Amino acid sequence: MVKAIISDLDGTILPCGGEISKEALHAFGMLGERKIVRIIATGRTLFAARRFLPDDFPIDFLVFSSGAGIMHWKDKKIILARHLSILETRQIAAYLWEYNINFMIQQEIPDNHYFYYTDIYPAHSDYKRRIEKFGDFGRLIACPEEIRTAATQFVMILNSQQLPLVEKVKNDLPHYSVIRSTSPLDRCSVWLEVYSRNVNKGTACRILLKQLSIQPAECGGLGNDYNDVDFLDICGKAFLVANAPHRLMPYYKSVSADTENGFVEFVEQVCKS
Repeated sequence: MVKAIISDLDGTILPCGGEISKEALHAFGMLGERKIVRIIATGRTLFAARRFLPDDFPIDFLVFSSGAGIMHWKDKKIILARHLSILETRQIAAYLWEYNINFMIQQEIPDNHYFYYTDIYPAHSDYKRRIEKFGDFGRLIACPEEIRTAATQFVMILNSQQLPLVEKVKNDLPHYSVIRSTSPLDRCSVWLEVYSRNVNKGTACRILLKQLSIQPAECGGLGNDYNDVDFLDICGKAFLVANAPHRLMPYYKSVSADTENGFVEFVEQVCKS
């Protein structure tokens, strides 16, 4: 029997344009009854995650912003928060400015739903969509010197011609965590995010599991995207939902798609033994 489970949110238990199913809620409740620690690990900010996770949602911990923060769910206490200093934030912004690529800078946890953003290149449709969705929290900047706060992360949304930047940014910023993910808004655009060194879902989950005296091998994980690989690879039992990218499927076991209660199937699988 596993002692903990880790699940992604968007595209895993939360279908695009849908809601978390009653069956999934029941499965989370059953895990709690069996004293299995329930962890959701999402790329969403705390603010954005809580739009879909009510205060009484049946989990124990929320890993948010791809591992930059961890919240103890019952008392809503933040037990981990990582950030980029103002100097680091300005330096990364100056570097990205050279490539004429628009980016957003999410401010420091717990207020990382507030963000700076640029308008230095024709904007990607998903970039426009995100600004429209969270526009009340955004501030346009014209140069890196206008950045006044520490940051949780940078977010870039790439078009097909900009995809080579994924590896270039990783190579040019080796002292930071550069993570590729798929947009939770249109479920197809490529997001590239820059965090403080070693920030990812896997590192945050390792820290949490160590605090709980649970070995990673005693954990089951379910994901659907590239930014889930870091926590899937530490789990003793790792699964993908069927709607995950085809390139990832050969490396993990699979369950049904997010729209077909793949999470419920995952829980049944990991609780078998």
